[in-house]
Amino acid sequence: MERRRWDTDQRFTGIASGQALGSGVKRLAEVLDREGWVAEDPEAHLLPHLKRVCDEPGSRWRLRSARLQEDGVYEVEVEPADGQQAADLPIRDAITLLAPVAEASFAVRQVDRNTVECVTGMLDGDGDYAAHGHLIRLRVQN
Repeated sequence: MERRRWDTDQRFTGIASGQALGSGVKRLAEVLDREGWVAEDPEAHLLPHLKRVCDEPGSRWRLRSARLQEDGVYEVEVEPADGQQAADLPIRDAITLLAPVAEASFAVRQVDRNTVECVTGMLDGDGDYAAHGHLIRLRVQN
């Protein structure tokens, strides 16, 4: 098993644990189990923002489709603009697409070469409204 964390790593270990920011991440993870936390109507709350990003001049994305899954995940199919390949679009580009729908808590994970998952929402005490959120799965098609 490889112990290096990147190609030039010579330390094989980091400088600290992640506990300094762990409480916020734990709060987000805990609220995911709360029945009814995922907000309704992603077509109204998310889709207009995602469309706007895709329609901007120079956008790296084209929106193909979006559909709410039974488990509450809003699955959004995009394709690279200008003939790029999915592998040429790093996770930073996915975050640029997702940033306009980000709320007080925002976590993004690249699952595989063509899938990026995002959890975004408000936790108890984050603002004027009740805790709520969204689950988004980007599927990048070529």
